[in-house]
Amino acid sequence: MLQTSLSKAALEETARQLQREIAFPLHEADLKKGLKLYREGFVYNAHLLDSQTVHAHVLDEKVHQLTLHFTDLSQGRCECGAAPICSHRLALFFYLYANVGPVGELVRTWTQRQPSIKLAKASQSGKPSGSSSSWREQFEQAYHRFLTHYRMIDYWFAHHLCDRFFPSLLDKAPDLSVEKQLYHLHAALFTFEQLIEYSERFQRYSYHRSYWEAAASDFVSVIHNKCASLASMSIPAAYSTLLKETQEYVHSLLFTGPNLPDLRIRVYQTVWNMLVQGGLSTEHEREKLQPKLEHPSSKKESLIALAHLAFLRRHDGEAFTFLKQSDMPVVSYLLFWLRELSHTRQWTRMKAWWPLCLDAVASLETISHHNRTQIIREVLHLLEHYTETIGDGTYYERMLQKLLPYSAYDYSHFLMASGQYKKWVDLHLIAHMEIEDIHRSFLAEIEKSDRSLLLPLYHHGVQKMIQMKNRQAYKRAVKYLKKLRSYYRSLGKYHTWLEYRERLLAETKRMRAFYEEMQKGKLLND
Repeated sequence: MLQTSLSKAALEETARQLQREIAFPLHEADLKKGLKLYREGFVYNAHLLDSQTVHAHVLDEKVHQLTLHFTDLSQGRCECGAAPICSHRLALFFYLYANVGPVGELVRTWTQRQPSIKLAKASQSGKPSGSSSSWREQFEQAYHRFLTHYRMIDYWFAHHLCDRFFPSLLDKAPDLSVEKQLYHLHAALFTFEQLIEYSERFQRYSYHRSYWEAAASDFVSVIHNKCASLASMSIPAAYSTLLKETQEYVHSLLFTGPNLPDLRIRVYQTVWNMLVQGGLSTEHEREKLQPKLEHPSSKKESLIALAHLAFLRRHDGEAFTFLKQSDMPVVSYLLFWLRELSHTRQWTRMKAWWPLCLDAVASLETISHHNRTQIIREVLHLLEHYTETIGDGTYYERMLQKLLPYSAYDYSHFLMASGQYKKWVDLHLIAHMEIEDIHRSFLAEIEKSDRSLLLPLYHHGVQKMIQMKNRQAYKRAVKYLKKLRSYYRSLGKYHTWLEYRERLLAETKRMRAFYEEMQKGKLLND
């Protein structure tokens, strides 16, 4: 996860660079706008390219892709063309800095000697001036106007929905900060609803379907950011009606048609996290979900939704019961809860979830290669972070074993690091790894510890090369045989080498080319 990979020292150094670069009043508008873009959740899909560079998307009037280099601002790039300071870079920096320190305090430090700077802070008080029904009417009118300019038959219509239609809705947002964020969330949910509805048209061709699903997945990050902004606010009691209307909306989205089920569930989980932090009870929602368990068309979504509501109430045993009733793979949904527990450092609760996760990864075979790779990478990352933090290695090796063959690379490194050399050799034998493909340092480390462990690996390598029946393979077999001879001699088992060599010569007596290579390698004269 990006949050656990960020260095506070690196971000503080970036902050000092930015403070030196920002010139007032030249960058005053950029600073204000960057802070606004960050606070309103328009930074998403941020990920590390390397230890010093972050790539992200920032939604302004259109989506801008940009990179931010921690130690050299000039190496960063933004599609807006401004350098080295722009509102989009600042928004991304604030998004990152929020993981290690308070953004407001940082900005006050930057601006305290600049009396002309007055950063706007919308009022948190007051009653909402609108309702979700009036917002929806406004969205629908805007949508009808939008459709007069863009054709729904094109698969890139998803791009137009996310990057053009959605930003156009935000111009008429209310002024009060809580109401404004709720308005933004409803605008995002309305856009997501259209993505679900029109995805049906693009299921026939895999490329169209993949494009549409990728656009929708990216847009879910926008919804997540909107919910995160609301969760960070103190929501007055006057907004209880709007919160309940948000609950109804996300409930209806959960059961909107058969398409994009994983994304519908993810949106449901994300919004309900915010609703519970806003003080909304889960009781009414649980009552609505229970009857839906009786219908096959809604059972899957209902089980995951009920499990999530149980999770939010800290009733993990109840959540496990619901998840075990599902006949669909649940590992991708487990990641949502494991992320939450890791982020909030609830290690005791997290420990109870690992046995269920160990069982759930058995269903990975049914998941697409791309999704499977992402899930495995994140499961191992979360479990490694858990293991290192609390020193409990109970589940890490078991998970690596469960995830084989997909976890072979990670398991190999784990076995080397923990000195389990016999298991390391067995793993490579099972995987039929070529000796030439194994890093020399690994072989050298095991040879130094106990070279007898490597004998099966070289014996297997010799047989594999001989079976290939070509001169180049025979030369490599001779190379391995020399290593075997050296090992047997140093182990005081030279007689075993001689017996093995005679047996091998008998088995290969018809292979003249192999015999010639043995002669060239001087393996016949001792």
